[in-house]
Amino acid sequence: MASAGPSGGSSVNELASQLYDACLGGYSADHLFYQQDLLKLNVIPKNDVALLLQCTQRLVDQKLFRLLQGKNDRLAWKIISREDAEKLQNLSPDESLVYNVIHSTGRTGIWVRNIQNRTNLHKSILDRCLKSLEGKNYIKSVHNVKFPTRKIYMLAGLAPSEDITGGAWFTDGVLDENFINTVAGYIEYTVSRKSWFEVPAAADASRAKRIKTAADGSSSSAATSTTKEFLPFPRGYQGYPTVPMITAAVNESGITPVRLGEESILQLLDMLCYDRKLVALNNGENYKSVKNPEQVKTRQSRKPAPGASGDDGDNAEANRLVRNGMTEAPCGHCPVFKLCAPGGAVSPESCEYFDPWLEKALGF
Repeated sequence: MASAGPSGGSSVNELASQLYDACLGGYSADHLFYQQDLLKLNVIPKNDVALLLQCTQRLVDQKLFRLLQGKNDRLAWKIISREDAEKLQNLSPDESLVYNVIHSTGRTGIWVRNIQNRTNLHKSILDRCLKSLEGKNYIKSVHNVKFPTRKIYMLAGLAPSEDITGGAWFTDGVLDENFINTVAGYIEYTVSRKSWFEVPAAADASRAKRIKTAADGSSSSAATSTTKEFLPFPRGYQGYPTVPMITAAVNESGITPVRLGEESILQLLDMLCYDRKLVALNNGENYKSVKNPEQVKTRQSRKPAPGASGDDGDNAEANRLVRNGMTEAPCGHCPVFKLCAPGGAVSPESCEYFDPWLEKALGF
């Protein structure tokens, strides 16, 4: 059927092609087109709704438009690239149905059982369609870290979202602890270098060098200490590193094969703060290190003994009565501290936690 167009004799196919080009040239591939949006393109003469519907149906038949249900159950269309349209034209109706369902989920992917529920296809038919689409490299199966036993499908040309892969810290769906520890160690050392002031060697020469006199009266110079000394910056110091600075340092270091975003770095910063290796300042805008660079290097270079768990330096430090006795003693984090009183139901005399802690900390 032909309809009078702007030139006096444009066919439905010509108008449909013009409509598609106008949509493709002026909007993104994810844009939803409603009836009024298509009429505003000034392609359909006299805003003829019947002619518009003929054009959209022609584009749907050619797999260049996808018919969808928009807001408030309104009819909507979405453009399909010519490359994807060629793929769909070579598919059977069942394969096309499965492909459209998978396409609609984007980078999230969809569980095979949900595909079956949405298509109402028999399992044998669905399996055949999925196998065919995978063989044509139209779709792929991905591993979901949240649901390892589920088979998830998505378009072959898309990268899975972090909800599926688990982000940068997962490799093939498995948490990469070595990679995490490597990057976390580099972050701690980088932050520590900007958190402490190194005392110049000349200022410490008198302490680093001693003159010893031997029994025969000769004198000898003792070996100069190679241990560097550091001092914390004064209160109000504004040079502590920010998240963007730390992220840039990690990406420029070459220790990671992939470029990490600020969200991934923030996860490690939170972990380091929980481990009491870093301290967040200004509501997380800046970070400073608890230990100076020499201490960080010494601890990271020390390998744990066979069969030992954790860092020897950290364990030794945790077993000492240091830093803040109130927070390390059981009283400092006792949930019923306010109820504790001599002679009461909860009292220092009957505390079952204090004596074991004191024995462990002081050794008697």
